[in-house]
Amino acid sequence: MEQDIERATLWFLTARGMAAASGDIAVDSQPSAAGLFAQAVLGLSEDACIEGKSAARINRLSLIDCLSGVAALPPEIQEKFLTGALMIALLDRRMDAAEVRWASVLASAMRLSTQRVEECCLGARILTDMLHPVTRTS
Repeated sequence: MEQDIERATLWFLTARGMAAASGDIAVDSQPSAAGLFAQAVLGLSEDACIEGKSAARINRLSLIDCLSGVAALPPEIQEKFLTGALMIALLDRRMDAAEVRWASVLASAMRLSTQRVEECCLGARILTDMLHPVTRTS
């Protein structure tokens, strides 16, 4: 359980970094999307998420802690983290320069190949479309 809580803390710190890069941490859909992603894609329990994002855990960490933490994750989990961070950036259907930089820093810390980053981008776009479908008119 402690490992899940630590992974939840790292995920919410990663998500908070992307939300801060967007310049608007208070966007309503960002915290709910981060929580949904943590449970549905990362397989974390609701209890692990609640404890992981508690102020007592997350407020003592920096973005440097985030980068060293994601660097130590197994490759398949790294890709999920980057996909989730990109999904948060794309909730408003665009990425600002700071969001691109944060995604780039994460990918560099994870040592992901260009192909893997592109796959994460595609996955994030699909997830974003599922969360906020665009209605198309003829």
